[in-house]
Amino acid sequence: MSSTPYLLSDVTLVLGPPTSAREPFADFQLLAARGDAVAGHTWETHEYAALDALTARDGAVDSHTLLETMVGGVLQVGVIVADVERQWVRHADGQLYAALTFSAEDVRPRAAAVALRQSEAIAALNAVSGTIAELDGRAWLAWSSVSRHDVASHEQTARTVALVSRIADTVLAERNAAAAGTDESPLDLREDLLAAIRLGVHHADRPQLSLASELRALRHHDPLRYEWLQVSMDAFFLAAQSPARVRAHAPDDEATGLAYLYVGRERTERLKADPFISPRFRGELAARAFMTAYALHRVAPAVSRAMLERMGDMP
Repeated sequence: MSSTPYLLSDVTLVLGPPTSAREPFADFQLLAARGDAVAGHTWETHEYAALDALTARDGAVDSHTLLETMVGGVLQVGVIVADVERQWVRHADGQLYAALTFSAEDVRPRAAAVALRQSEAIAALNAVSGTIAELDGRAWLAWSSVSRHDVASHEQTARTVALVSRIADTVLAERNAAAAGTDESPLDLREDLLAAIRLGVHHADRPQLSLASELRALRHHDPLRYEWLQVSMDAFFLAAQSPARVRAHAPDDEATGLAYLYVGRERTERLKADPFISPRFRGELAARAFMTAYALHRVAPAVSRAMLERMGDMP
């Protein structure tokens, strides 16, 4: 447990109002101000589509999203944003706007000329936001950042242990249910990993699920921070693969190895050194594969789907 407070920064982009008067926008604000339900409203759908357009990635990580292009252009470095949260925020004018937030920890490379937590970076982003807003037909776009210090605590450690245990239990429960009534001796570890990867993808697509929500809350905090850094690096390696190559050109032995890439080099070496899988190590592999699949799907969903489809086709 680290005794040094660790600086964490969140960066938020708020999508402002349309430049021309739009009835859906005005109606949405009226309903929101009254506290009425706005789920499924026309303006909500419009704004979600706008957020999707900013963050959509069609292929591997070398196909940059519009968000990455904006941030990278200002920082003058290539940028990859690993994960993005979309939300509704109440702005200074009292109205409700769609926004996206990402942690500075979710941006690669880290060694940029200006760190995203610095006021200069936010000022530079706001300096060019007017042009982007005009192209998007908006009165304004607003960038901001908030920093806080993560202090290690026994409560966070307990939450992390409980989270990892829940992930492992969830994966192995599904795996055991699928294998019910069959004689599986010796243990088919590949099927464990495929179950973990499938569940990781499922939760990445549904961040409102309690397991995904807890992972997002803890992933940059002590003591999960170091493990998440390793997970992210493995996910970035996988995300650099071409979806087309994974689907059509990976030889059978390489496709078989794809499932094992999700557990990381260190655990793979342990697996090779000791073929006996203890219950604890089995759970550790399941949780690690789940988290890597989750991270990969958040950063490069096309690659993630291609890999899962290819592994599912394995003999």
